[in-house]
Amino acid sequence: MRAVAASLVVLTHATFLAGDDRSGVLAQPGRFGDAGVAIFFTLSGFLLYRPFVVAHLEGAPQMPSVAFWWRRILRIFPCYWVALTVLWGLHAVQPFGFVIGFDLGSQWWKYYLLLQIYFPALGQGGISQSWSIATEVSFYLLLPFWALLIGRLSRRRANPFRIEVVGIAALFVFGYLSRWWFSHLSAYAVSPIPGLLPNGVTWRAVSFTWLPNQIDFFAIGMAVAAIHAWASRNGTLDRLARWTRLPSLWWLAALGVYAVITYGLGDNPNDYKSSYWQVRSVLYGLLGLTMIVPLVVGDQTRGLIRRFVTWKPIWWIGVVSYGFYLWHLSLMERLVTMPSPTGGPSQWTGFRGWTLQNANVFGLLVGAFVLGLSVAAVSWYLVEKPLLRFKGIIGGRRARRPEDRPDTPDVRASRESAPDSR
Repeated sequence: MRAVAASLVVLTHATFLAGDDRSGVLAQPGRFGDAGVAIFFTLSGFLLYRPFVVAHLEGAPQMPSVAFWWRRILRIFPCYWVALTVLWGLHAVQPFGFVIGFDLGSQWWKYYLLLQIYFPALGQGGISQSWSIATEVSFYLLLPFWALLIGRLSRRRANPFRIEVVGIAALFVFGYLSRWWFSHLSAYAVSPIPGLLPNGVTWRAVSFTWLPNQIDFFAIGMAVAAIHAWASRNGTLDRLARWTRLPSLWWLAALGVYAVITYGLGDNPNDYKSSYWQVRSVLYGLLGLTMIVPLVVGDQTRGLIRRFVTWKPIWWIGVVSYGFYLWHLSLMERLVTMPSPTGGPSQWTGFRGWTLQNANVFGLLVGAFVLGLSVAAVSWYLVEKPLLRFKGIIGGRRARRPEDRPDTPDVRASRESAPDSR
């Protein structure tokens, strides 16, 4: 799933750099490749919330919040800091005689703490796609508190699953209410950004990346996690599996949803007006749902789609996908002539004379996958994977691992969903 989601994001960046004319039939699908971010959010909701649901249903203590946050910090920040530092450093020294990377300026610390999305002048600076990681971090901060609340309410009820459902439904609805509210703040503009946004930027645009306006995607994954854990516990998971005996149909439905998004949704009018924003979120959420359900429910050894996602090359791309996500755009930008941020002549002529909006889209895609996955592999094997050995050293009481408990179907399912969301 991570491999597919990252590839969609790569597609949207490649078609942007190449321009509509050079992107051809990929232009329109690429315009909505940011749906890959919604898939990431849905996947995070499932993987990260399921252990909390299991604890609630079993009446067991949940993972200590400090332990949860430490694992998230270890998984997210070191790799991001390396990419940010390298690209900033390359911009400072310009080792090849041309501009590469970016300058973080005096606000560098906001980028390192993933706070840039809360400052209008910084939101798309640095590693521009890292806005979604900042949103994820907001979710990480919220989740243990939310789980504690639901766990406390669950202990007072005979049916804790009902509390889970009501809570997740409330989060889902809150996402739509939040977008409706923010979409009516369009008259209030944040101060202008000289040379970039002279007329300022609306609060609606600033808030697009904030967790309240993305929480429904996480809630969809949380709902799948709750249903999966509940069905595993009461022995009805096999009954649910009847609905996913043909996983290809689910992914055909996902393809149909993406076709509706691509050719039916239309261009973004006037900076995310409420109706467009809401319809877009419904479709993006439905895309994530139809893709994830057959991969967590049913016999995972049967079906072409399940064999595809467990095929070793695809699995490996998923493993290194976080580094791939971080690095691919900066590498692709080196393949084209990028305008000078100061308005002067470009100091780098791109690859084979390609210019922004006039590059070969297939060349960009090949370059992104070859270069991006190469750098991502270095990041995984030298930075990310070694650091994961330390995930258990902070958090006080050691959380009980699924493999320490009896080998029930629920425990086996928990082990299968144990990898991190990125």
